[in-house]
Amino acid sequence: MQLINNETKFENHIRQDILTEIITDKEAFKLFNFKKAVDVLIAKNGKDPKLFFIEIKYHKKSHGRLGFGQGKGAGFQPEVLKDKTTYFENNMRWILGHEDSEQYWFVDNDTIRQYLNGDKVGEKYNGIKIKFFREVQSMSKEALIINISNWLSS
Repeated sequence: MQLINNETKFENHIRQDILTEIITDKEAFKLFNFKKAVDVLIAKNGKDPKLFFIEIKYHKKSHGRLGFGQGKGAGFQPEVLKDKTTYFENNMRWILGHEDSEQYWFVDNDTIRQYLNGDKVGEKYNGIKIKFFREVQSMSKEALIINISNWLSS
């Protein structure tokens, strides 16, 4: 992606250029700024309140790998992927970007599980296989906005 050279800038791009375009009704949705468990937390208000969780990852070839969690197998993401808790299966998504592409990947936990290094959540380093970017269908910014909007409306 042009002008984006690290995960922090990619996350800022997702928040500022994509999510703010989707979340225009401040009464219906709240996009939180804090980052404790996941990169993005969105609360849906109203008769059927929900929390939505988004994990954002950006791959740079010079880094070589695409990790998640805190090392030693710890962290929110490894635990969610390992436990398969229904709430997070329905209400958590991943947005991935790659420095060589203007496309986005918007996937669920099950898709991430299919591309885990070592084919499982481990006790040390956890990461996503780079072949993910070759094998999983990517989408345009416009398609990403539609997909996120549909997911938040579900």
